[in-house]
Amino acid sequence: MKFAIFGFFLLLFVDWLSLKSPGSNVSEGGSGKSRIPFESYSVDIIRQYEFGIESSILNYDSLRNDPSSTSKILPPKISKLKSACFDTIKLVPLGINSREKRLDQLVIKNNFTKNILGHFISFQPSSVVQPGVKSISYFSQFEGKKISSIRFIRLHPFGSSLSDTTMIASKWIEKAGNRLHMNTVKSKLGMQLLFKAGEKLNPLLLAENEKLMRDLSYLEDVSFQVQSDEENPDEVKIVVISKDKFEYAASMSLSSDNSDVELVNENMFGLGHRLNVGMAQKNAYLPQMGFYFSYHINNIFGTFINTALGYSDTYNRKGFDFSLERGLLTSLQKNAGGLSIEKVSKFDHIAPDHPIELDTTVAYLTNDLWFIHAFTNQINQQNKTLITFRYLHQNFIQNSIKNFGQSQFFRNHDFFMGGISLTKRNLYKNNQVYGYGVTEDIPFGHYYELTTALDRSQFGTWPYFGLSLSNAFIDKRGRYYNGRLAMDGYLDNGIIKQGSILISGNFFSNKFFAFGDPCREFIKVEFLGGINRFNEEYLTINGKFGLRDFYASKLKGTKRLTFNFETVRYLKWNFYNFRFTNYLFTDFAFLSNSMKTLFSQNFYAGIGAGLRIFNESLVFKIVDIRFTWFPLTPPDGLSPFGTNLQGLSKSRFEDFLGRKPEGVRYQ
Repeated sequence: MKFAIFGFFLLLFVDWLSLKSPGSNVSEGGSGKSRIPFESYSVDIIRQYEFGIESSILNYDSLRNDPSSTSKILPPKISKLKSACFDTIKLVPLGINSREKRLDQLVIKNNFTKNILGHFISFQPSSVVQPGVKSISYFSQFEGKKISSIRFIRLHPFGSSLSDTTMIASKWIEKAGNRLHMNTVKSKLGMQLLFKAGEKLNPLLLAENEKLMRDLSYLEDVSFQVQSDEENPDEVKIVVISKDKFEYAASMSLSSDNSDVELVNENMFGLGHRLNVGMAQKNAYLPQMGFYFSYHINNIFGTFINTALGYSDTYNRKGFDFSLERGLLTSLQKNAGGLSIEKVSKFDHIAPDHPIELDTTVAYLTNDLWFIHAFTNQINQQNKTLITFRYLHQNFIQNSIKNFGQSQFFRNHDFFMGGISLTKRNLYKNNQVYGYGVTEDIPFGHYYELTTALDRSQFGTWPYFGLSLSNAFIDKRGRYYNGRLAMDGYLDNGIIKQGSILISGNFFSNKFFAFGDPCREFIKVEFLGGINRFNEEYLTINGKFGLRDFYASKLKGTKRLTFNFETVRYLKWNFYNFRFTNYLFTDFAFLSNSMKTLFSQNFYAGIGAGLRIFNESLVFKIVDIRFTWFPLTPPDGLSPFGTNLQGLSKSRFEDFLGRKPEGVRYQ
């Protein structure tokens, strides 16, 4: 067994070496035209080139009618950018990698294989050690100038690029996909803007507006380009360049126990509406097919109010839900709030996002109302004081619960919460963190929150107290650090009930290179402990809560400590815009019912490797293929090896702008 394990990791290492992909200057997409990748240069440098050296940008909508007009704009040249060795705020040195090799220089003996690879796969260099830049820096040079006009350039999902708007689809499959796609209508994009022509340019507002649009599920990437007006030096023109995602998606989950098929349209009629329709079936004992759907409308009539309606009638959930909310979008916004209603006649959780699966189904009605008012510091608009309020009502139907009236976990209750928060958010722009090549807005700052509440139920009125302290910063080398300390709980006759203590930290490194490919390291550490939790509540180390690919149903506790380490390598392969990362990881987890025995009971570890497949032009999830080895024998007779093929949602950074008040999630 030891030799087999050693051989396996030796093969992994050899495979890692074999993926060595030298940088190239080959044509992307087989168009015969060299392209400089977006991630190769600071975003600000690209912007200054496009609007300084080249005074105009070609409107992509007109390009389809006049393809010959591509000659009006020349692509950027490396020689014009080599002199730019620092970004606008001089946080991170930039450099040009001298490694330039072509695909035909790869050592492939079989010419037929080499030709096939050359047709399907292109290699893009990542020449910059760290292309990070503070989001506000580019717009600061235009602060106070009058916005004379706003123009939109809309790019199709396939074959186009924000860094070169002259690029068009060249392959038949890209052209076919673009024909099926309906571009987001200009009026809908206009509704997403927080500024208008005639106003003075506010750098902070534009930086936050860019992030707001990039967070939309139907847009792959967005860039605001500012062009100086030569005739009127005090005025500027803004061009909003947006790249759509292909809006259609389908997913299927099949097993011996159940099956699920779902169809999604993320951008119906180009209006930003999302429709999900699915069918689910329990194969074992309830063979009838169930149905569910949801409909979401983003930014109703330019009010930035989002609404959603959902209904399901499947083997594990029957009910409907409705929500209406407007979150905090920018540092200048004063008010935010939301309302949601959920009525369920059968479900195996007490809420849609509750982490604990019940051993029976329950029925309930839930109403949730919350509100935030922000006081902005006039000297520094990014410093805010928030006053928060929340009212939550939940009423369980007695016939759905065994021993109803005896369990405090299933109590009918009204929850009145108020709080105060001190926040500050900055934005840092980077790529190849949780995504592959699209622009990623990384919030950093602080969020200090103090909440109090009263919980009224048939068991009495319980006071509640909560404290949460979060802080994140990015050092001069582009490394990200985030830490959080939180605690909360109820008081009942001087005894803490449903208490929680959370201590967590997150880190990712700046880019470094291995075998010519950019890499990052990720570290996550978390301790979560419960104080006098109810019998129905517990913690596990299964899957995302501790060890990847680890599932032991009987292993439970109230105290958990986890360590997750991951090294990710961003491969240069580009297969019809499918991009790849491979990664190595190590997970450690401790689980116990007591702090005294936390380090002596239930310690498990996982070591493994995986491959992630991205296509950021599609609304599909990230495909994750993974193999894990558990060096300590798992309980319940589980195999010491685990494999997984699943779709992953893109990880999100913690934001520091403001959110609905809530307690520590005990999960």
